[in-house]
Order: sequence, then structure tokens, then C-alpha cells
Amino acid sequence: MSNSDSLNSVGTNIRGSSKARPIPVIIASLLALVLVAIVVVVLINLFESGGSSADLTGTIKETQGEVTIKQPDQGSFSTAGIGTVLQLHGQLQTASSSTARLDLSSGTIVRVAPSSLFTLEANKKTSNGLVTTLTLTVGQVFIILKGGSLDISVPSGVASVRGSFMSALIYPASNKVFVECLEGHCSATNKAGNLDLTDGQKGVLIYAGDGLNQLPQMTIMNQNDYRSWLAISPEAQDVIKANGNGQNGPASPNCTTHGACP
Repeated sequence: MSNSDSLNSVGTNIRGSSKARPIPVIIASLLALVLVAIVVVVLINLFESGGSSADLTGTIKETQGEVTIKQPDQGSFSTAGIGTVLQLHGQLQTASSSTARLDLSSGTIVRVAPSSLFTLEANKKTSNGLVTTLTLTVGQVFIILKGGSLDISVPSGVASVRGSFMSALIYPASNKVFVECLEGHCSATNKAGNLDLTDGQKGVLIYAGDGLNQLPQMTIMNQNDYRSWLAISPEAQDVIKANGNGQNGPASPNCTTHGACP
């Protein structure tokens, strides 16, 4: 082979190797991009599933009488006042003749009736928006929803509000939970099924004795229900006035105006 042929052969090999080199580089670049995309997706999912609950707190804006809270890292209740922040999984309790207003970081307002106890459970993002969860152990809470939805876990069921104003009352004297839908879209749910509620309607959940876990029953809100709203939740005044509610419904006997009656 002549020198010129050898040079041509070497040149051909060099050109061939230079054309082959980009292929592994392209593959490596694509794999790196895929890896980065996977990491980004995982981080987003972690943020949405875990971060939203950690961000939920409640700030006490108003108190009347004795109001106490128990933070998740505390073993007993302590006195709370205006400006006190209730952490996630914390509990708030009112004494007899005591009330409180708790503003959640989501914007929703929770009005607490006397002799009540509830736990701030969760605040999660779902495909249907933000869902806040409370657990009511005893007494009554009034919800003024400011976006998303809110579920109240009660004995044997769940009271839910998807818009506006709802109250849940545990009434031990009759083993019943009353879900009052002052305005908007609410529901009462147990193992037997779901009951949709709207303006001026009240759902009844039985949690012990005869009728346990039967399908939630519907009735209308009575005068005492509206009086309780007016006494505990000033935000309800315009709604009640605009809808003309509370004028015709019957009054329950032997009830007070502070959430002590069904």
C-alpha cells in the first residue's frame, strides 16, 4: 500500500470515528433529562401531599369566657387568648357560657359554641380543591367557608360543606348529630349513605341506640337553630335577613340560644 493510500485510510477512520461519537452523548443527555423530569415530578407530589397539611393553623380572633387549647406536643390544656395560634392536630375547648372564633390559615372561620371540643385534623389538596378536616368530639361548631370544602368528623358520620354556612351539633340527649345548612351546599354522610342539604335544611345522624347508622334524615331548621346562628355567628345576620329565614319554623321547647338544642 502506498503512502497516499495509507493516509486516505487513516483519514477515513478518523472521519468515521468522529461521526460515531455523538450517539452516546445524545443517549446520555436524554437519560439525564428523563432523570431530572422524574425528580421534579416526585418533588411536586411530595410538596402537594405533605406540605399543605403542615401549613394549616388557626388563630384565635375572639374569645368570651374560658377558652383552652392543647397543642399536639402538650399533655394538657392551657388557657388561650386572642392571637393564640392553634397548630395542626391541636384541640380547642370552650367552657360552659364560653365561645371562640378561630380563623384558619385557609381563610375559613370556625365559630365555637359553649361546652365544645374539636380537633384541627388536616388540610389537603385534592382533585376537587382544598379539603379541610375537623373532628368534633362534643358541642357545636359553626363554619363560614372561604373557599375549598370542609369536613367535620362526628360520631358515626361526616358533615360536609362545599359552600358558605354550615353547623354541626352533637346532641347526646338524643344520640343524634344535627347538620344545619344555613346557606350553600352541605351534606350529612354515614355508612348508610349520603344526604344532600341546601339553604335552611337540617340533616340528622343517629350515632347510638335505635336507628344507628340508618340513612341520614332531613328536616328544616327551626327558630332556635337560627337564633343560635345569630347568637354565635354575626356573619350569619345578612344571610338570615336576606333569605327571610327563621320566621316560620317551629321553636324547640326547653332550649337556649347558645347551641344547646337541636
